[in-house]
Amino acid sequence: MEDVVDRLCNPRANIFEEMDRARQSSPESFQSGRAITAILSQLGRRRQMGVALQVWRWMESAQGITRNVFHYNALINVCEKIKDWKMALDLMRQMDEERVPKNEITYSSAISACEKGGNWRTALDLLKTMKEKGIMPTAIAYNAAISACEKGLNPSKALEIFDEMKREGVRPTVVTFSALISACEKGQQWKLALQVLEEMKATFGPNVIAYSAAISALSKGQQWEKAWELFCEIEQSGEKLSVVTYNATMTALEKGLQWERALDLFDEMKYKNMQVTVVSYGSAISACEKGYQWRQCLEYLDEMTERKISKNVIIFGAAMSCMEKSHRADIAFQLMERMKLERVRPNVHIYNSVISACARCKLWKKGFELFKEMDEAGVKRDVVTYNAVLDAVCSQVDLAEDIFHEGVERGFYAKVSRLGSQWLELDLHFLSLGGGETALRWWFEKCLVPYLGDSKELASVRSIDIVTGYGKTRARGARRGDDSMRKRVRAMLSFMNVTELEQPNLGRIHIDKQALLKEVERNGGKIVFDVQGYEQYKLQEGLDELYTEAPQFVRPRGGAMHDRNKRDVQQHSGPRPGNGGHEGYYDNRNSQQQRSERFEPPPQNRFEPPQRHGGGENDHYRNSDRQSYSEPNYTSQNYDDGRNYDEWQGRGSNPRFEPPARQMHSGQQNNQDYNRKRPYQDFRDDNRQGMYNNEGGAGNYNDGGPTNNYESGNNNYGERREYDGNKRFR
Repeated sequence: MEDVVDRLCNPRANIFEEMDRARQSSPESFQSGRAITAILSQLGRRRQMGVALQVWRWMESAQGITRNVFHYNALINVCEKIKDWKMALDLMRQMDEERVPKNEITYSSAISACEKGGNWRTALDLLKTMKEKGIMPTAIAYNAAISACEKGLNPSKALEIFDEMKREGVRPTVVTFSALISACEKGQQWKLALQVLEEMKATFGPNVIAYSAAISALSKGQQWEKAWELFCEIEQSGEKLSVVTYNATMTALEKGLQWERALDLFDEMKYKNMQVTVVSYGSAISACEKGYQWRQCLEYLDEMTERKISKNVIIFGAAMSCMEKSHRADIAFQLMERMKLERVRPNVHIYNSVISACARCKLWKKGFELFKEMDEAGVKRDVVTYNAVLDAVCSQVDLAEDIFHEGVERGFYAKVSRLGSQWLELDLHFLSLGGGETALRWWFEKCLVPYLGDSKELASVRSIDIVTGYGKTRARGARRGDDSMRKRVRAMLSFMNVTELEQPNLGRIHIDKQALLKEVERNGGKIVFDVQGYEQYKLQEGLDELYTEAPQFVRPRGGAMHDRNKRDVQQHSGPRPGNGGHEGYYDNRNSQQQRSERFEPPPQNRFEPPQRHGGGENDHYRNSDRQSYSEPNYTSQNYDDGRNYDEWQGRGSNPRFEPPARQMHSGQQNNQDYNRKRPYQDFRDDNRQGMYNNEGGAGNYNDGGPTNNYESGNNNYGERREYDGNKRFR
């Protein structure tokens, strides 16, 4: 019947004439109904619902053909394929009207249609009705009901159905266990997922689908070590690993800050010629974010273009987050332009990341421009947006207060200030550093005015507290032994001449009320804040979060196999965040800056905003060539990531050179020997000689330099590759 279905699917075909012609050629099969059942089944596989409905109407007009349960089942199966559960229920009601008896296939197909349509409650109602009608549910029906509970994020109900299935004597299949583990994953129940997996292994042995679902559950539970154990276990069992298994494991590793292990798995996928997907690249780019590997992130974006894998807003969001964490606002601006060229509409998360990047790079004007641009772009701001822009503009006191007041009016900061008759509290738990700084000024200047003006009312207050947050809400600060928010608040209080009382809670600052009463009385009923002194103190002490430029590694595009045993030995000999496996391919022995220092910078490497890129004779970038961040010009030429989208100017015939990593701390030198296994990626100092002409200008090359991929231009990005018409950087 495939030739008949081919003719029916022709857009110019007359369905009624084609069905009449087919009936004349095979009258017996049409009379018995088998031919129509086969045609509807074929249309279901091709998801041709419109053609199937026309065949259904032809059956009504054709003489001598009566619709039976097989015809209905075939059409309900088409509804399942296109996720139209409402039409499936209409067909079941029509069966009642025409007195066509239903069977287990009818209910199983309808339950599957509800499952695929996301209506888990109706799926469970059909399962219940099925038993009430005396029709014994099959494993297929139970599997569909469990999958429906998975879609509805209801793992407890899925477990109830699983228990009922065993009580009724229906033997669970591998599909049953896989669906149940997926339900546990969706419900954030990783421990339960492992229990179900163990039960499945006792009956059926290892199964790659079930293992993949369990690894996904562990990923959401932040259990990367257990996920890695399952990956190794299913690999050793001899089962063929799927792309889904690799993707789930990569996600678990990158969420556990094991970014190098995640990228190693991605290398393996490419080395084995597996069909990498957009999900694979999303996990890899997210891993780059965890390791501040902005160069590798850009390589992956180029690979996606070459492989013709469409990028979506999630991919660009992960890349933007990588640039934000790496303090590369200049690249983030270029990625915004790239999104326009690839017709990907930025969402609120994209804007939040770029504004945060502006805050990290001290580009408050550009951050504020992007904040205003969101209204024009039709992107609704959220609390993260306000936190990000307050980080950027907190040095501009009046502007920061206006934005904070707007956030208060919109309800984002409604619970920041808590004022009672006997206690006063400022909660900075979920505010950014700039937001907390602005909120503290606002609290003393606006909220505490009635208390500061009336010493009697202030005297009745028992406690005055400022909650800065600690632990999970300020995890990075907790690892360093103190938090940047706490540092800023304590510094601001000192410049208000406000005294705090010692207490054990590191996430809370307790104000000395008696000292505050005396200070308010001395200042005539108010608190005086030395703004100029505080700004000078911030500049001298560097109260921003510490950041050290991470060594950049670019991996072979064709992938590679890595020595996992070596990684495991390193992991157990002395855990270092993110340690996982460049040693076999990337020689970092000459690096003066160890990886552990990237995550836990020593106190002497204090961030110094005035000397952002380092300085002195050893600075790789001359002051005359450096882009100033104090008076930024945000044209595409000045804030170019090096990938010029407009006009390629000042280029030689061989425009390839890659400068060394930027110097983020004064006095530090990163003269690393990056062994890339490719000649044009050698960063050593001796290979930089002779690459420029005597003026040292970008784009002017001699004929003797090695071929490199990057060009030094204004110290903005370090890469300048043309964006051609094929959406590819070259």
